[in-house]
Amino acid sequence: MSLPKIEVEIRVTNQPGPTKAHADVRLLLPNGEIQLIGFAIVKQPGKKVFVGFPQNRGRNKYFPVVEAKGDLQEELVEAILRAYKKNEQLADE
Repeated sequence: MSLPKIEVEIRVTNQPGPTKAHADVRLLLPNGEIQLIGFAIVKQPGKKVFVGFPQNRGRNKYFPVVEAKGDLQEELVEAILRAYKKNEQLADE
């Protein structure tokens, strides 16, 4: 089974803190699409940028809204980071 086509929209945040942007993802499948909203692009001082999957806050901890495993997880993270870096380059021009 092949992986779906992935489209990413980046929403930059101007808020202070480690979250630099949010990403919304569309997975294009042969018979429809799935939209995943609310990935976080996080950059902490001295660390690499990483992608946080959507979560909801409970009383004492956060609970995942979306989880992915295997190749799909890797493809999602890579697509989001590519789109974020492209967005950063466009902002610098």
